[in-house]
Amino acid sequence: MGKVYRFGAVHATMRRQFFLREAYTMDSDGQHLESRQPAAEGSGGSDPLSTICAGLRGTAYAAVSKLSQASPKRFPGTVRKLLNGIVRRIDANAAHLFLVKLENEDSGRVGMKFNSGEMLDAAARSTLQRFQFRLFSSPVREALIADQIASVSAESSAGGRIVNGLIRLTKCKSYLLCPIVERSQLKGILGIAWNHSVEDFTPEFFELLRLNGAILLNNVLRTRRERDRRRKLRQWRKIADQACDFAISVDSRLQICRTTGFGAGVTTPELTGLRLIDVVTRNFHSEVERQIEKAVTSGRVRTCDFQVSLDHEGPRWFLARIEPASRQENLHATLYLTDNNPDKVMEEEIRVLTDQLLKASRLSLLGQMSTEYSHQLKQPLQAMLNYCNMLQRRIQRGTFSESDNLTILNKIESSIAHSAEIIESIRDFVRFRSLTTESVALQDLIEQAVAMVTPTARGWNADLICPVDVVDVFVNVDKAQTTHVLVNLIINAMEACRDFGMDRPRIELILGDVNEGRVVSVFVKDNGPGIPKDDEDIVFRKFYSSKKEGLGMGLAISRDVCESQGGSLTATNNSPASGCTFRLTLPRTLTEGSDTEEFQAISDVELCED
Repeated sequence: MGKVYRFGAVHATMRRQFFLREAYTMDSDGQHLESRQPAAEGSGGSDPLSTICAGLRGTAYAAVSKLSQASPKRFPGTVRKLLNGIVRRIDANAAHLFLVKLENEDSGRVGMKFNSGEMLDAAARSTLQRFQFRLFSSPVREALIADQIASVSAESSAGGRIVNGLIRLTKCKSYLLCPIVERSQLKGILGIAWNHSVEDFTPEFFELLRLNGAILLNNVLRTRRERDRRRKLRQWRKIADQACDFAISVDSRLQICRTTGFGAGVTTPELTGLRLIDVVTRNFHSEVERQIEKAVTSGRVRTCDFQVSLDHEGPRWFLARIEPASRQENLHATLYLTDNNPDKVMEEEIRVLTDQLLKASRLSLLGQMSTEYSHQLKQPLQAMLNYCNMLQRRIQRGTFSESDNLTILNKIESSIAHSAEIIESIRDFVRFRSLTTESVALQDLIEQAVAMVTPTARGWNADLICPVDVVDVFVNVDKAQTTHVLVNLIINAMEACRDFGMDRPRIELILGDVNEGRVVSVFVKDNGPGIPKDDEDIVFRKFYSSKKEGLGMGLAISRDVCESQGGSLTATNNSPASGCTFRLTLPRTLTEGSDTEEFQAISDVELCED
């Protein structure tokens, strides 16, 4: 890698007055013709390097005067002439002015905005018009950000794609990059393609290059801001006749100097001579004055709403576009006013309706919460009732045993614990279902859910087939909520079969994807009527139910639970057999592996072919 020279560390920052303390007579291109003040004795005025530095000072002086007077139409040509003057002064091949917009130290955009006049082919112009800052080499980027001048030799490839391409295009021996920094931010670069060695020049020479680059860049940025402002002003004035009622211009004392009518206004009130505070409603005095001051200070357009009292009419709302006056006008600001009183009245009506809607939404939330938890609590309460009835019948018949009674009581206790967990989760529901996930054995989930629905299955003469070999499968879920989802799917399947008229409902739990992927699937398959074929997803919509007494919340809540913990819940019809199958996917507990993905770096294509 070739050597990269950094000059910022050895160049003392010199004041601009030092370079402009002598006045020179210039020709039209900024050439130095004659010094009005002879060089001091022993200053080395006859030294070629001193002559070059004097010429650069003259070019900087010419840039200040010419660019401030150049019209927008002639501005680009003036900048190119000044760059060409720098090229002649230092005997260089070419000079380029780049604009830089950095996002951070390694990324941003760069674009060549002006050059000294050399012809570039279409491919080079397209590339140099806008490219990434990272296309400079790392040493060059570090030097520019550190406000240090960098020089790249033609024999090396230390400059990166862009610099190496420019060296080949300009056929120079080295390329010099002078950073232009404003408020500690890199804003531009003055690039010099030449055939000299940096050791032949003094720090004063490089600081003069910086000065010329800074003058050019500041004027370019100023001209762009003025151009954008004029463009926006033209666009605004094109629509002002149709968008504004009238405009008022005020002086620095906020006295109305002029009133202008536009097409949107039927009549234009005569307000000239009045003070702004005589027109604007008292409550808005301070706000309007503050917005006007902001617009004038920043030079940017401001907008605000306020009420205006005109003649005998009551206060009306107006939208004001506050535009600072240009330097040529003896004004302070102009306010373009549009009557938006109907809109403001409508906004107030919308605000009232919004408040009513918020109250209704709170009631809806309360109703949804009640519906969900009454639905969830129904299953464990029904299970406890069935177990109690079973225990009563055995006691009445005298067929009970202590071991059977203990088993039933344990199941009742489990249902009570499940009910308590549901009640405790009410706060999580109000907080939009903030589930508490943990690693749970899938076998425990299935066994608890089956135990809760077994009494119902016996009462309906249903066959409940459970999976085997579930050992060592763990899932990361909310135990109480997921158990309720399984219970809800099984009960729904049995109810659908019963309503369909099946004498022997068959509910089968099947496991899938046990040893593959990051999720495990549990299928709940039945032999009932199935689900609507034209829209299988309709069963998950809130308040949809095929049962007369159903609320249509169970499956919607179940899917919400599954998706909240990283799983899913879907349904499909069995084919060709009858019935449908619900697929519940649960995230597995990963004990090994990593989520880190590998990324492949893509190398950049060279700017120019060797």
